[in-house]
Amino acid sequence: SPQGSLGGTPVTINELQSRNSTVESDTNKKSDWVELYNGSETDEDLEGFFISDDAAAPKKAKLPSLAVVPARGFLVLWLDDTMVSGTPLHFPFKLSGNGDHFFLNDSNGNVITKVDLPADPTGTNTTAPDVSYGAYPDGSHTYAWCITPTPGAPNATDCTADAGI
Repeated sequence: SPQGSLGGTPVTINELQSRNSTVESDTNKKSDWVELYNGSETDEDLEGFFISDDAAAPKKAKLPSLAVVPARGFLVLWLDDTMVSGTPLHFPFKLSGNGDHFFLNDSNGNVITKVDLPADPTGTNTTAPDVSYGAYPDGSHTYAWCITPTPGAPNATDCTADAGI
């Protein structure tokens, strides 16, 4: 199935990471995360949209009022299996290290964009620790393993088919 933006918004799922043990969130936790990218010249407000890792549960978590992806910019969503007051961009589920899916859905639960996070290419059937899966270049529909995770910043040039893992 297609990955990236399927319509309705210029926002794409730009980078994902499960099995994170290096990148810290604003709560000093090393959690799974997903980065959204807005390739347009205007800010995109995603309040009322939903995110999920399960096609059968398209409204798993609702995006809050702070879910604005700036023009030509990034927004990081933390998937740390918690909902903490005062940390509105943290959500109550995680990505599986054995391969997973991530959906950005509209307010009715219809898929806008999705990315399939594969198990890593080393044959261990899990994503390698501290390696992200991202679009390169940003906003494209070409996804690869990235040795250097870059949440909230442009994806690094070390995003390749096998990323040396």
